Amino acid sequence: MVNKAYTYSKLAAQDLIDIYLYTAQTWGQKQADIYDTVLERAVILLADSSSLGRTCDDIKTGYRRFEHEHHIIFYRKREKDIFIIRILHKSMDIQQHILS
Repeated sequence: MVNKAYTYSKLAAQDLIDIYLYTAQTWGQKQADIYDTVLERAVILLADSSSLGRTCDDIKTGYRRFEHEHHIIFYRKREKDIFIIRILHKSMDIQQHILS
């Protein structure tokens, strides 16, 4: 497996921080570390196989989504990498957070 590149938007980077802090506060530091690694591996998987996610043109043309555990990774393919737009909990109002 060749790891291809990926880039986080500022919002996606903040999403990761928020997820980590919430997980650490709720389930402890060890679980936060584990889940952070799980999400990073999912992003690496998408970078290697960017077609794994489903298209979600209803949200915005060119966007794709990949559901992983309790979160949805929104991204778009680019020529040399994938661009991670947001990482949102499945219970969140997706339209509100993606389009805001």
